Amino acid sequence: MRHGRAVALAAAGALLAGCGAGHEGHDGRDRQGVPQALRTARAKVAAAGSARIEATTDTGDRLRTRSSGALRWSGGVEGTLTVRVTGGELAASTRALGGDPSQTRFLPDAYYTRMSERFARLQDGRHWIRHAYDAQSDLGPADCLKTLAGAGDTHRVGQETVRGVRTTHYRGTAGEQRVDVWIDARDLLVRRTQRAGDFRSTVHYRDYGARARAERPPGRDIVDLADVRAEG
Repeated sequence: MRHGRAVALAAAGALLAGCGAGHEGHDGRDRQGVPQALRTARAKVAAAGSARIEATTDTGDRLRTRSSGALRWSGGVEGTLTVRVTGGELAASTRALGGDPSQTRFLPDAYYTRMSERFARLQDGRHWIRHAYDAQSDLGPADCLKTLAGAGDTHRVGQETVRGVRTTHYRGTAGEQRVDVWIDARDLLVRRTQRAGDFRSTVHYRDYGARARAERPPGRDIVDLADVRAEG
C-alpha cells in the first residue's frame, strides 16, 4: 500500500517533521543576538498555543500536496486539516485511495487520515489510517525554534516581507535538513520551510490563538498504518 502510505504521510509531513538535532559547526556568519531572538520567538509561539496554518509538501516528481486548517499544540496536539493533492506522478493513485480533498485529524496519541471507499474495501470497511507520532516529531512550531537557537550555524539572513508582514529571516541546519524561519515584530513565527533532498515543506502561520478541534474517528473505522493491506 505504497500510495496509501504516501497520502497519510504527506498530510502531516509539513507539520510533524521534527527538526532533529542542530548542526554543531560554526561557519563564521554573524550570529550576534540570533539565539536569543529565536528563544524569545519560541516562548511567544508556545504561549500562543495554536494558529491557523497553510502548508505545502513537495517530494520532487512524486507527490505535491496543500493543506489548511487550525492546529493546537498547547496541552496536547489537536486540530483538523483539509488536504488536497496538487500534482506529481503519484497524484492519480493517491487521489483514488485517499480521496481529494481528504482530511487529517491530529489528536494527542496519533494523527488520523480519512481515506476513500476504494481504500476501505481493502481494509474490512475501515476508512481511517492511524499514524503514531514519530519520536522526532515536534508536534508544533515552538520546538523547532528551540533547535535552531542552539544550532551552531543558524544566522540572520535579513529583513523580508512575507504575505504583507515584515519579518526577519533566519536559517540553520538541523540534522539533515536546512530550516528557514521568518519571525515578525511580535516575535511570532510567520513561515517555516524545511528541505532535505527532494523533500520540501512550507508552513505559514496566522491567527495565533485560533480555536482548533478534532473529533476522534470511531474505533471500528480505524486501521493502524502497520496493518494496512496492499491493493491487489
